Amino acid sequence: MYFSKSGDGRFDDPRRRYGVLYAGFKPEAAFAEVFLRQLSQMLILESDLEQRALSEIGCKAVDCVDLTGSGLRQLSCDNRIATETRYRTPGLWSRSIFEHPQQPGGLIYLSRHNPRFRCVAIFDSYISHLGVKSTEPLLRGSRRAWTIDQISKYRLAIEP
Repeated sequence: MYFSKSGDGRFDDPRRRYGVLYAGFKPEAAFAEVFLRQLSQMLILESDLEQRALSEIGCKAVDCVDLTGSGLRQLSCDNRIATETRYRTPGLWSRSIFEHPQQPGGLIYLSRHNPRFRCVAIFDSYISHLGVKSTEPLLRGSRRAWTIDQISKYRLAIEP
């Protein structure tokens, strides 16, 4: 499990004091968030696929702030938090949520690259609530057919 502190992630702490784990509620969300980032790029390098795996993460109860649906309005926010390409504002929201007295464990948001899917950003202070249940390389076993299906769905191609 990787908790980003680099500032490169949407909800990374602007002060780089805590890390954020990014995950999708469905495998398709994770694929979209990783491989659809470059809008003009229609090719995925085969080596990128070979280096990637899909992990299922088990999670004990973690209270998260819901930044979807009515949750946005309750915070006087809109879905730009999930779609802005500059991450300064989402990072500031992340810090504000992290510092809230109720100490939520993260936030739920819509995927920028396919808003049909929900994603979660979990703060590293909740690492003890998480555990990897399984990991499958994207191009091996039954996961290979699923990966090829995702590539076809988005009309992408694999570059050897």
